[in-house]
Amino acid sequence: MRRSTIPPPIGHRPRRIEASLADCCGRRGLLAAFAAGSLALAAGPADAGREEEAAAFIKRIADRALSILSQTDKDQKTRIAELERLLEEATDLDLIAKMVLGSYWRRATPDQRRRYLELFRKLVRKELASKINRYSGERIEVVGSRDIDDRDTVVSTLVHRAEKQPPYRVDWRVRRSKGRFLIIDVVAEGVSLLITKSGEFREIVAKRGIEGLLAGMARQLEGEDTQSQVRS
Repeated sequence: MRRSTIPPPIGHRPRRIEASLADCCGRRGLLAAFAAGSLALAAGPADAGREEEAAAFIKRIADRALSILSQTDKDQKTRIAELERLLEEATDLDLIAKMVLGSYWRRATPDQRRRYLELFRKLVRKELASKINRYSGERIEVVGSRDIDDRDTVVSTLVHRAEKQPPYRVDWRVRRSKGRFLIIDVVAEGVSLLITKSGEFREIVAKRGIEGLLAGMARQLEGEDTQSQVRS
């Protein structure tokens, strides 16, 4: 089995950003919460039409997410549940969590792994709940796609904001795994969310150990919404 590694950024140098666990759920829109993937699985050779299929996949996921967000007649609990189901379909949260922790995952005890995955999922769910009412009519336009190797495809999109501000670019790196596409990274305005979050978490573990990271995640879950609270 191939060891999981974080893919290189898509032609951009990541910069440091202040963010909570799912920053992508905030000012960059809930759609980027689907950043992650299935790095441990091998895929077959590039096939004709993969670019088009990957673009259609991103368009379908984006349209469904925006449809859920726009259904203000439904209560928040219902919309969050629908977004969680879509998130599970588009990616693998447990694998995202493992990728973010990197080599420290192998050093963690079974109990630490269990608690870490549980906290990770709860924090993503909390971000969905805290940001769901901030949707203001954004729409996604697919503007291109390209195969970057024999496994991965980058789909480029523009996110148009309702308040007539300039659109911003989001690149989605997707991989076909076991007959379906999974998102393995999102690069929003040059920032790789996966690489950024991985760097933050590993820095915390290097300084305070896995227990220190778990304690910070627990504090954030209890109401400390800023990344500085995870670091403290």
